[in-house]
Amino acid sequence: MWPKIGPIDTYAVMYLAGIFCHFFLTGYWRRRLWVSRFVQVCVSVAYMVGMTFGAKLLYDVHAGQFSWGALFRAGHYLEGGLWGGLLAYIVLAGLVVLVSARRRGAGLDLAALSIPIPWVLAKLGCLLNGCCYGRACTWSWAITFPQGGKAPAGVALHPTQLYEIAAMLAIGVVMWVLSKRSRRGTMLLWFVVLYGIARGVIDFWRGDAGRHVYVGPVTITQLVCLGGAADAAGLLWLVLRVRKCEQSTATYAAHEDIIREVQSL
Repeated sequence: MWPKIGPIDTYAVMYLAGIFCHFFLTGYWRRRLWVSRFVQVCVSVAYMVGMTFGAKLLYDVHAGQFSWGALFRAGHYLEGGLWGGLLAYIVLAGLVVLVSARRRGAGLDLAALSIPIPWVLAKLGCLLNGCCYGRACTWSWAITFPQGGKAPAGVALHPTQLYEIAAMLAIGVVMWVLSKRSRRGTMLLWFVVLYGIARGVIDFWRGDAGRHVYVGPVTITQLVCLGGAADAAGLLWLVLRVRKCEQSTATYAAHEDIIREVQSL
């Protein structure tokens, strides 16, 4: 597509644009959710570290070439690839919110609601670079890549980058709607459920099989995504059930107070 902007990798430009975009989005959601600026900065730093250091560390472990020394060399980040950046970010963001935020539910919502647009930018970088490409297909919306990118040139492929972009935009809309409907404090769980299912399905159309470790018919990525989605769904169900019980208890207590006042008249 467009792997270079002069001597610079387009993927790197879009990836960094996503990191900067995340910082501005956390500023927007900070004001909407009444989260402190300190928590916002901590979450933004977690995204930057997760998407760079964390993604490179997980890629090296995933590829069986882990070395602590290599992680502290700038040139190492221009070699190979990245994997699991969102996983690293979610873990780091969850930890920093639990440690630093007074309103932890709002802080976790901030961490989740600021993900979709930066991730779309990162996936646009994948599309322009030709990485994360799909399997060969004959569907009408298949795309072909020119010479010079990561994808096989001149072969009609599933546009898995576009599939993930579409899924992320849909997830962003769903989360925005849920955030308006008294689902505060659960946005990170909703994100893990929705993205885990979407990514687990999309990866069946991925064609860069050489970069993945398989466990039977599925990849480690799919196991992590679908397993995380299942765990998050269970925890989400538990949280919503507890909230419903609390609301029922509060309603019953209010009715009891009204009955006592009527009886005292």
